[in-house]
Amino acid sequence: MTWYLLTLNAEDVAAGKIAPIKDAFTAAFRAAGGPRAMALFQKVNDVGGVELFFTPDCGNFASDFLTEIGATPCPGPALAGLELLVGHNEITYYLTT
Repeated sequence: MTWYLLTLNAEDVAAGKIAPIKDAFTAAFRAAGGPRAMALFQKVNDVGGVELFFTPDCGNFASDFLTEIGATPCPGPALAGLELLVGHNEITYYLTT
């Protein structure tokens, strides 16, 4: 399954660029009715930046949003270090089965 990735560098993080992306994603999530497998995760990288990962269902419910922010298709991330920003808490169950 194809995930989506947006990488923010340390300067983007310091400039507060995560919050507006999270807010816009939350709006898209709510507009889609809160699908169980639609979620946004973050993972801090080694150079002070952040990788934002969007689950495969985001492509079905928020493809325009993903295009707008420049997210690109990627393989699924390793679960270690992922932090759920938006989505249902049980999403980790879906990711491990």
